[in-house]
Amino acid sequence: MSTDTTRSGDNASKAGGQTEDAVVEALGHILSRSEAARSALASTLREGGTAVGTIAGVRSEDTDVEGERPGLAGYDGEGVVRALIQVVCWADLTPGQPNAYFKGLPLDRPAALLFIAPAARLAALWPELCRRADEQFTIIGATTPGDLRAATVSGGERRLMLTSWNALLELMERVVSGAGDVEAEAGIGQLLGELDRMGQGSYRT
Repeated sequence: MSTDTTRSGDNASKAGGQTEDAVVEALGHILSRSEAARSALASTLREGGTAVGTIAGVRSEDTDVEGERPGLAGYDGEGVVRALIQVVCWADLTPGQPNAYFKGLPLDRPAALLFIAPAARLAALWPELCRRADEQFTIIGATTPGDLRAATVSGGERRLMLTSWNALLELMERVVSGAGDVEAEAGIGQLLGELDRMGQGSYRT
């Protein structure tokens, strides 16, 4: 019986990881092709206290830590990574989240590790991220209310941030619509719809 339970949990975790990989790919496709979408991402980072300028590009980013999931990296005009993006749907945090990812951020300029999660998970996920980070770093000035939460991480000018899918994608949708980027607007709408179907509406509430 315990073996069946373990297998069931492993299967659920594997399915959750596969779901997150697909969402990472879809979000990365939008951000890599749309300057307006990257502008919205940069606005979110600045709102969370990370003084970035232009996010010139976004690419897939694999960690070299075994068992960790791929994410996205946003880099500036000099090719320096200014944001690492980790997607969270309904799977548990991996053992290396968030601490294994801070080493991918520069120490000599503002940068952020941004987690994107369903709105329904923010209240529980944020204290867990801060608790884990505080095991290896000092966490300063953690904010809690709203759809964007942020804290300073000791060493350099790094920030730990958490926002909801709804907050980020709706901002991106408004910005790309204003820029007349029809392709990106359609892609964001499709991603929002898919997230709603996967989460039965809890991505937005």
